[in-house]
Amino acid sequence: MKVSIVGATAYTSLELIKILVRHPEAEIVHLGGRREGQPRVSDVFTSLRGVCDLPLLGMLPEDAPEKPDVAFFTLPHGVSHEHVPAYLSAGVRCIDFSADYRLNDLAVYEKWYGKHSDPGNLGRSVYGIPELFRKDIAGAELVANPGCYPTAAALALAPLVKERLVNAGDIIVDAKSGVSGRGNKVEEASMFCECNEDVRAYGVAGHRHEPEMEYVLGLLGARGADVTFVPHLIPMDRGILSTVFARLVRPTDQGDLQRLFESFYAGERFVRVCPAGEQPRTKSVAFSNYCDVAVTVRKGARVVVTAAIDNLMKGASSQAVQCMNAMFGVDETLGLF
Repeated sequence: MKVSIVGATAYTSLELIKILVRHPEAEIVHLGGRREGQPRVSDVFTSLRGVCDLPLLGMLPEDAPEKPDVAFFTLPHGVSHEHVPAYLSAGVRCIDFSADYRLNDLAVYEKWYGKHSDPGNLGRSVYGIPELFRKDIAGAELVANPGCYPTAAALALAPLVKERLVNAGDIIVDAKSGVSGRGNKVEEASMFCECNEDVRAYGVAGHRHEPEMEYVLGLLGARGADVTFVPHLIPMDRGILSTVFARLVRPTDQGDLQRLFESFYAGERFVRVCPAGEQPRTKSVAFSNYCDVAVTVRKGARVVVTAAIDNLMKGASSQAVQCMNAMFGVDETLGLF
């Protein structure tokens, strides 16, 4: 698979390049960036010296030295939809890291992200969590790589929603993320002295991942999904820990829920259900494509699900490669661990 990465200077781009250079069936043929002078990517990310020294070229399909089979777009929200149509028209399959193709409701997208220049392709995109939408991803020309917070929430809730065990109209997601989730844009809130020895909530009045969570729950069959989502920034580089609260619609004991989760994710390489009594840790999933989940019944009426992922990996780059593997019919685990 010949690969293009458009917007190749993000944190997620670095992780993506590291995965693809060791992928036995992939070859990076084009890196598109917005840096003047076409520097080598290894001049931007010095850890790549001797690993990947390709120059940063233009971001159009014709800038690629040879036609790619698939293009990854690691561009900001509101920028990807300016570039994706040209690649689709050139017959290149696309995986977009931004939110530009995650929501099929144009009004909802524009409420949170602004004007969309490519609404015609919204209905063409497939939401990219392979454990939940594998068959659709396999035939897709355009995959919307999910947000990091929604990935953890969706994997935590999927078994409960599919079995209609919880009230989807009353879900709370409390999540903590490392600072890399803010990207590498220079902002005061991302500075070391602002983040270190500090924990803060943000987006409390409403966060743009909230409608995305409700959308994916709808894809799983939930009617009238209503999510209250509060993210927190914590002083570590990477990782997400999500704690999800929902009300059971009928009494269900701990053993039944444990067996449900183990059965639902049986055979899934990258979702690990913790043994009863254990809880996920971000250190256990760091630098990997794993999502660790645990389910607990509280007072017989409420269920608490915890999920841990690496926001740059299962929350972004490694999940995108898992989607690519599914799209091209190769083993989903190739290049991943």
